Amino acid sequence: MEIGQLVLRVPELPDRGILVTLAPPMGERDPRYPLRGREALLEHVVGLCHTGGGGKLIVLHGLGGSGKTAVALEAISRTQECCPACRRTVWWIDARHEEGLLAGLRAVARQTGLQTDSAWGPDAADVLWNQLSLLADRWLLVLDGVDDTALLDGPGHLASGTSWIRPQACPSGVVIVTTRNGGDPSWGTGALLLPVKSLQADKAAEVLLDHTGDAAGPTVDARELARRLGGLPLALHVAGSYLAEVMGMPDAFKGPETPGTFAAYVRAMEGGSAPADAQQAVAETWRMSIELMRRRGFTETDRLLEVLAAFSDAPIPHTLLLRPAALASAVDVFSQINGPMLWRMLKELASLGLLDLVSSAHSPDDVVAVRLHPLIRDLSRTAAALTAAVRLVSAALELEDLGSPEDPERWAAWQALTPHALELADQVASCAEMDPQTQLASADMAEMAARHLQALGLFEQARQRYEAVLSVRRALQGDEDPATLDCRHLLASAIHDLGDLPLARAGYQAVWEISGRVRGEEHTDTLTARHELGRVLHDQGHLEEAHEHLVRVFTSSSQLHGPRHPYTLTARHEVARVLHDRGRLAEARAEYEAILKVRREEFGAAHPGTLTAQHNLAAVLHDQGRLQQALMEYRAALTGRRSVLGEKHPRTLHTQYKTALVLRDLGDGAQATELMTVTLQVSTMILGASHPQTARTADALRAWGCDPAPTVES
Repeated sequence: MEIGQLVLRVPELPDRGILVTLAPPMGERDPRYPLRGREALLEHVVGLCHTGGGGKLIVLHGLGGSGKTAVALEAISRTQECCPACRRTVWWIDARHEEGLLAGLRAVARQTGLQTDSAWGPDAADVLWNQLSLLADRWLLVLDGVDDTALLDGPGHLASGTSWIRPQACPSGVVIVTTRNGGDPSWGTGALLLPVKSLQADKAAEVLLDHTGDAAGPTVDARELARRLGGLPLALHVAGSYLAEVMGMPDAFKGPETPGTFAAYVRAMEGGSAPADAQQAVAETWRMSIELMRRRGFTETDRLLEVLAAFSDAPIPHTLLLRPAALASAVDVFSQINGPMLWRMLKELASLGLLDLVSSAHSPDDVVAVRLHPLIRDLSRTAAALTAAVRLVSAALELEDLGSPEDPERWAAWQALTPHALELADQVASCAEMDPQTQLASADMAEMAARHLQALGLFEQARQRYEAVLSVRRALQGDEDPATLDCRHLLASAIHDLGDLPLARAGYQAVWEISGRVRGEEHTDTLTARHELGRVLHDQGHLEEAHEHLVRVFTSSSQLHGPRHPYTLTARHEVARVLHDRGRLAEARAEYEAILKVRREEFGAAHPGTLTAQHNLAAVLHDQGRLQQALMEYRAALTGRRSVLGEKHPRTLHTQYKTALVLRDLGDGAQATELMTVTLQVSTMILGASHPQTARTADALRAWGCDPAPTVES
């Protein structure tokens, strides 16, 4: 390969004295640091270089710092290595500015044999590409840094093939462009758009390890730092170089806060004390992208990024959190924005690599969320945007189609919303000065998110969140405010789920007594607290006392809501459980069957309440000695719970445990032991070894002569 190189002074601009070189900057390739994670992309580009590209404009696009220039340089090197005998001219133009682009193109014209003093007139683009089409040798032209596609239009339009760049006119040549701007329609159908994305964790970790070896920590720590840097090659290179420098530094020169390992660097980033080099490197590319958005008319791009940055480092469900009306209400500068304008802004940000459009697993064209690059999130985060983000989540919680956090049919939306609600609550809690309205709004959203965690069976996480919310409510609303009482009730329910029955009982008792005094004995929330008090008394074995409470709740709920209301059916179900445990099996079975029938009619066979009734019907059938019927009902309930709640949900595990007991009683000891062993493993992992459910499972295995020590697998 011959690399065309020319340094000249452009005649028509003598006052500027622009110097250009057409030589590729191969010195930027460092053999010590191989290009990681780009093999498939490079194979594609090098193949196009060999075949001529089919007249297509090859566009390498991605976020600033993603390594577009590095890919282009590596493609040139590999093309040369693959075919050293091939005679090929390579021109490289720095196209970040119009002056450099035009000077470079004129230099290319000179190298092809044109007399630019006479030929470089109004029709210069036509003359240049006619000349290039006559060249017998293959050639490669790289335009590096074309972020504003308007620079390429020249006398015509890029998309129409009448611009400064016309690869379709020269099948023997290849044109490669690097740009942040891959989503601009100006590229037209003649462009082959190849994204240069952030690196996956393993490959990104290799970039760090190339700089440091294993002296900065294990690979798992390198992966975590790579994740925190968003897999951006520029940031990885800067961080890796920093760590390598620190490791070679005398100990006397190292400060106590100087991070010298991958893990220490992550801690420094989380604490806001990381070396500024990596962020500063990305900040410059970020500012240029924002400026490009401004030139396109998106003047409030930075404000939108600030709002997005306030959310968690998780996919942001834009259809829930970025509704135009809510955004206009939360941030004054968006008062004139509408849906199409907002969507175009998000797509432009994605085309510049500042965020990703997250598609549905079922349909690549169905965008379900947006996600900021982690470093862009760090750079854009401001305290001022926190209140706006809280308002957006609060508005989402008011949406009718969001539904209840306990409803499995709505779990997809709640799983998307929960990390953002919790992140914002943490941020608000960490602010020394925050207005009470925002504090209460963040408490509301955290409480709803905690309810979802509890519904998923994540009881300890839910408990911790309820405790944090309760602290806020007590400070701002007082101990007897209805919202405070509701939170105390939820906290007691999480404690109940965790198996601490005495503490749960004390919590329910207090809420019931205060609610009765403040809201009245027959208030729905008072009855709910009394219902839960009866339930925990039942679990403690205080059957008479439990029966008294539960019958009273059932009677009142029937009068207030009717016999088919969920509250009434739940109370009736708990009364049946007491009958069951008191040995009145026929009565209990009749009640379970009646409740199951109504629940199927009202809520469907897959509703969690329906599955609970089916589980308990199986239990009473088991106790009656009707083993085959019990097994049939347990297996149906187990299938339903696995489908609706998941295989690791505590209620699923309970049904699995009971199914194993029936199998054992039917004489199928091998299958029973296998199922019980799996149940113990998962229960230990999810609930902990000290939870009553885990202990019961271990006791069963021990009674069967098996080793109850679980092998926990994630």
